[in-house]
Amino acid sequence: MRKLTLSFLLIVVTVAVHAQNIAHKLSDKVTVQFPTKPSEKTMNGATIFYSTDKDTSKGFGALVFDLSAMGLSGDPIEMMGDSFWDQLKAGMSSQMAGASISKDIITKFKEKNSLYVEIDGANSSDDNLKGKKAFGYIFFIGPVLHQVLFYSTNPSAKAADGQAFFDSVEIGK
Repeated sequence: MRKLTLSFLLIVVTVAVHAQNIAHKLSDKVTVQFPTKPSEKTMNGATIFYSTDKDTSKGFGALVFDLSAMGLSGDPIEMMGDSFWDQLKAGMSSQMAGASISKDIITKFKEKNSLYVEIDGANSSDDNLKGKKAFGYIFFIGPVLHQVLFYSTNPSAKAADGQAFFDSVEIGK
């Protein structure tokens, strides 16, 4: 009986550990919870993190890009105003391999000025966007751009489907 109880406890603890999200530090001040250990790659100076749920129908992404190498020393939104978001969207659109920004709103995210975007990847050739919808926020801490995106293969997906991921973002002082 004692072995059975011990085995049961071991299984429960193992399941509980695997069911927990994985906290990942994106930058000095930003942490987010991924459902599984994210892959990490560097591309054109940006660090990209990506994780999926168990059945891969949902994806969770983050991007960090320090713009100080381009001469920025502070938050570009504070320095240049909301028109900077238009420049950022134009740059994003040119790199989305056929996906399109279907909605964008300047808003607050975790008390930071941010751009909320919805992306339609129906016509994209990019592996992370192809046939998916994406929802997310882009914000700056100083000259460092942060982006968190929720992806779904469900054609009727909504931003609320990724709310737990967005809620898991923590920004330090």
